[in-house]
Amino acid sequence: MFNLKLFPIAIPAFIEKGKGVVKGVVGQAITVGLVDIFQNVIEEHSFKSNLIVQGSVGQGNAARSVWVGIRDDRISKFGFSAGVYVVLLFDSKGEFAYLSIAYAVSDKDVSKLELMAEIPAKKIMEAIEGDERYAGIQPGSIDLGVTTGTVAADYEKSVIVSKKYLITDIDKTILESDVGLLLDLFYDFVFEEYFEVLEKQMMENFDETSTDDKKKTQKKKAGNKYSTIDPETHLKLLAAKAEHNSKVGKLAEEFVFNSEIERLKDLGREDLVSRVKHVSKEKDGLGYDIESVDINPSGDIVEKFIEVKGSSLGGRKSFDFFLTEREMNVGMEKGQKYYLEFVEYVGFEKQRIFDVITPFSDPTNDDILNKRPVLFKCSYKKR
Repeated sequence: MFNLKLFPIAIPAFIEKGKGVVKGVVGQAITVGLVDIFQNVIEEHSFKSNLIVQGSVGQGNAARSVWVGIRDDRISKFGFSAGVYVVLLFDSKGEFAYLSIAYAVSDKDVSKLELMAEIPAKKIMEAIEGDERYAGIQPGSIDLGVTTGTVAADYEKSVIVSKKYLITDIDKTILESDVGLLLDLFYDFVFEEYFEVLEKQMMENFDETSTDDKKKTQKKKAGNKYSTIDPETHLKLLAAKAEHNSKVGKLAEEFVFNSEIERLKDLGREDLVSRVKHVSKEKDGLGYDIESVDINPSGDIVEKFIEVKGSSLGGRKSFDFFLTEREMNVGMEKGQKYYLEFVEYVGFEKQRIFDVITPFSDPTNDDILNKRPVLFKCSYKKR
């Protein structure tokens, strides 16, 4: 039975003793025991078929960069040498460990790692602010002790956010919970911030000239960059992003639905609460998610048709989203009764509606939404 209490003895031991220890009981305590803990977490995740857990205490001689991590094979297809992942990093003395969301270092300019991590770290920290579940998580680089001349020096800079543990205090239940939370944050970051980077890598680095290479994953070198996705993987990522967006969207709709009920109660109109309906739960394709009512300045009851758009992260000055043809048509038909409500920090303690607009209230005004076509329906008739 793996025991986390081995850590204070195990890590300094294999760093000091080297080869023999790495392949023995101490090495197994880390690479097998921790892998099992991480594996238990991913078994509960909706993307579990794409999640891979691995650990390393070095090859032959014990390494100073000891770690156990989780990667998504659609994002970090070539192991932990590319992309971004969740990883538990141990310092060189075996005193502390850092559960982190971190960039791979092999496919990036290491001199820019800290700068790359700064913006997503800020957005993640804004999202979890005030949420007790994420207590202890900090942004930015970490201290792994004596790392000069080793890859661990790059690992320190690659961290976006992390939680620090005193190894003697690590608790299995808490660690499992924290891994699950970090994994959720990881996907919020990937699908809301990092996804465009993945798509750009595919467009720039995938070589379509070789028929044979199309049948297998590309790892085409471009300077110091490696493509992490191919067209087949890209399709899988698009499906995963759609699943993530659907989950966020449903949570955002539920939040707006409850907010409408509370708004009417605050107006002293509990008699109108029954007219608030979460219609998209019953039937999709209506062109809006929630039916509600409002009271105009004359005291008349007026209908509201609300389409909800949500984001896991926040602090945005602009918001990109999609409207279906149906939503556009219904919006134009309902005019000033059609509302777009934007929810940020979905799923977090500070979840809130950050803006409400009526983009179709004035059919002559095209300035409210900056619309551009991204898909065209075409038909062809053979002559």
